[in-house]
Amino acid sequence: MTENALRHDDLTKSSTKSDLTGRTAIITGGGAGIGQAIALTLASHGARAIIFDRISDRVAETIKMMEAGGGTASGASLDITDDSAVDDAVSKIIDQGSGIDILVNCAGIFDDYKAAGGASTALWNRVIAVNLTAPFILTRAILPHMVNARRGSIINIASVAGLRGGVGGAAYTASKHGLIGLTRSVAWGYRSEGIRCNAICPGAIGGTAILDDSAIDMDYFALCEPVGALAGNPGEPQSIADAALFLASDQSSFMSGVVVPVDGGWSAG
Repeated sequence: MTENALRHDDLTKSSTKSDLTGRTAIITGGGAGIGQAIALTLASHGARAIIFDRISDRVAETIKMMEAGGGTASGASLDITDDSAVDDAVSKIIDQGSGIDILVNCAGIFDDYKAAGGASTALWNRVIAVNLTAPFILTRAILPHMVNARRGSIINIASVAGLRGGVGGAAYTASKHGLIGLTRSVAWGYRSEGIRCNAICPGAIGGTAILDDSAIDMDYFALCEPVGALAGNPGEPQSIADAALFLASDQSSFMSGVVVPVDGGWSAG
């Protein structure tokens, strides 16, 4: 076989490994921004994408976009911090005869750059609930089904704030550090069950609604500004979606417990 033929064969195998046909993926926060880009990308590679988002209009709009592209999609509007709501939603998916092959924990909220001394307990609890407890609840709900199937890929969307201390406020930073810890714990605890768990740490990404300038604690933001200045130009949600596709697919079949910065080199500085 010629060298060119070998290269073509390798490319064909690589393309096949990124094919998600027949697999079901849950994407939280899939109605906008990074979550929507991930949902559209997984659906375009054959996955049945199921959107969990708190805003029903965003769920409906994203489903329309996926179906317009020839994908298979459904979704639900629910509070992912509610154990019962999550358990019921997952049970409905299973009752429909579908397994759950991929879970992308993408939903997240910011903390207005509040330093530890300026953050209320209510703010702390809300950020931890959405950014850390909800991924735990989703993971706990789908693990029995992945264990039964002896396969599955869990992808947690963390942040560069999970790698360093000067990117967000106290609650956001703690939540993303915790999400990386959860990622590694699940990867280790379920490695013999055929389940992989990895994290993506986005840097500055344009086109997302997580940061509301009107609520920012400008004093702490100024303290973080030297670190933020290292971020460079914002990336696009699609760059995170491409990384998620890789981690969802068989191309990353021997990767688990890995934390992948997708930040244009920000965390390297």
